[in-house]
Amino acid sequence: MRPVLVDLLTVGSCEHPGAVARRGAPWRPVEFPSLVAVIRHPDHGVVLLDTGYAPRYATATRRGPGAVYGRLLPMRLGRGRSLAEQLPALGIDPADVATVVVSHLHADHVAGLRDLPAARVVLDADALASHVRRGPLGRLRRGFLPALLPDDLERRVVDVATLPRWVPDAPRDPAGAGDPQAPQSARTDVTTLGPAHDLLGDGSVVVVRLPGHAHGQVGLLVASRAGDVLLVGDAAWSLRAITHLELPHPVVRLVTHSWGAYRATLGALHRLHRTSPGLLVVPSHCPVAIDRARLALAAARP
Repeated sequence: MRPVLVDLLTVGSCEHPGAVARRGAPWRPVEFPSLVAVIRHPDHGVVLLDTGYAPRYATATRRGPGAVYGRLLPMRLGRGRSLAEQLPALGIDPADVATVVVSHLHADHVAGLRDLPAARVVLDADALASHVRRGPLGRLRRGFLPALLPDDLERRVVDVATLPRWVPDAPRDPAGAGDPQAPQSARTDVTTLGPAHDLLGDGSVVVVRLPGHAHGQVGLLVASRAGDVLLVGDAAWSLRAITHLELPHPVVRLVTHSWGAYRATLGALHRLHRTSPGLLVVPSHCPVAIDRARLALAAARP
C-alpha cells in the first residue's frame, strides 16, 4: 500500500449560532466551513469525500419547505469557490473524478454532485431509499433536498454495504505482544468506531461507519504521507467536541437520526483520539482541525 495525496478544500460555508453546535458557547453566529477531501490514488484516480455547497443550493432553497432550510443554514459561496471551479486549480477535470464518497445526504455535503458526471457515488443505499420515500416535511427535517442529486444517481450508486470488509493490519512485531513500547499496528484501528470497508482494495482509503448524526453516515480513514487522516464528517462539529466530549445543544436532538448512537460515536472518537496521538482527526465543519491537517499534509509532501 502506497500513501495517497490528500488536499482539503473549503467549498462554501454556512452561518449558525455557535451555542447550537457547542453547548455553553455564545449564541452569536459562527461560520462553519464545508469540507471536501480530494484524494489522489496512483491507480484508482481521484476520490472525493463529499462535494460541499454549489450555486444550485440557492435555487433548491428558494421556495417551499427548502426555503426553511435555507433560512436556518444560509449558504456563503464566493465567486470561484464551488467544487467545479476549485478542482481545475489542482489539475483535476470534474469529469475525471472517479469516485465520490458521500458521508451523508445533508445538502451541504451533496450540492456539488451534479458537477461530477462520471463518478461512482459511494453511500449508504438504505439511507438514500429512506430519504426518497419521505414527504417534503420529513425530507426537510433530515436536511435532504432531492433537487441537488443527479438524475442518473441510481445507476451510479455503490452501496457501502457491498464493499469488502477491512480489518487492521496484523502487528508488525508479534513477538512484542504485551510490550507497550513495541509497534502494534501499521494502521489506526477504526473498527472501534464501527464496521469498516476497503474502498479501493488496498487499504489506502477505508470507509468507516459513524452512526448517529444522520442515517447512514460514514467517514474515511486515509493513508496519507503525513500518516493516517480520519475524516469524520458531522460525527462531531469540532475537534474540541471530540477532545473534550462536548455535546451540542439539546435542540440538536430534534434533527439527529439517533441521539444514543451520536453519543456513542462521539465517545468512541474521544477514546480513539486519546490512544492515537498521531492521528489527524478532521470534522467537516471545524476550521481548527482543517487548518491543522492542511499544515501537516503540506509538510509531508515530497
